[in-house]
Amino acid sequence: MIHIRPAKKSEIDWVNTCYDEVEFVHSIFENEVIAVAELERQRAGLGRLVRVNDATLELGGIYVFSPFRKKGVAKEIVQFLLHQVKPTQTVYCLPFGHLISLYTSFGFAPCASPQEAPKEITKKLQWCKKKYPCDTLLLQMKK
Repeated sequence: MIHIRPAKKSEIDWVNTCYDEVEFVHSIFENEVIAVAELERQRAGLGRLVRVNDATLELGGIYVFSPFRKKGVAKEIVQFLLHQVKPTQTVYCLPFGHLISLYTSFGFAPCASPQEAPKEITKKLQWCKKKYPCDTLLLQMKK
C-alpha cells in the first residue's frame, strides 16, 4: 500500500539530494508542501506544491524512484498535493510531454493563455526547455 505524507523539515537535505539526481530545482521547505511517498516501508518518491504567490501554485518535482515506477506512486503524490489546493488558487504544472496523460487525468489542460501565466512560471518553463532534452509543457488546472 502506498502511503503519502508531508515531508519533515529535517528531510529537506534528503529531498534536495533526490532532486540533484534528476537535476530538478531545489526545494525551499518554508515555501512548499513537499510530499513523500512510501511503499513497502521505503521511500518511493516525492513531489511538491510551490507557492508562487497567494493565488498561484506550481505542482512539480514529481520524482518516483526506479524500483517503484509503474505502481501508481506518481498518481498518489499528485492526488495528495492537489488536496492541499484552495478552490480560489490557480495551479500550473510543467511536466515532460510524455507525462501529459497523468496530468490531464487530474484536470490539467494546456495553458490557453501562456502570456497570462506568472513570470515565475514562464521563466521556469524556458529554463526547463533549455535544460532537458524532452519536451516540457505548460499546463493549468481547469476550474
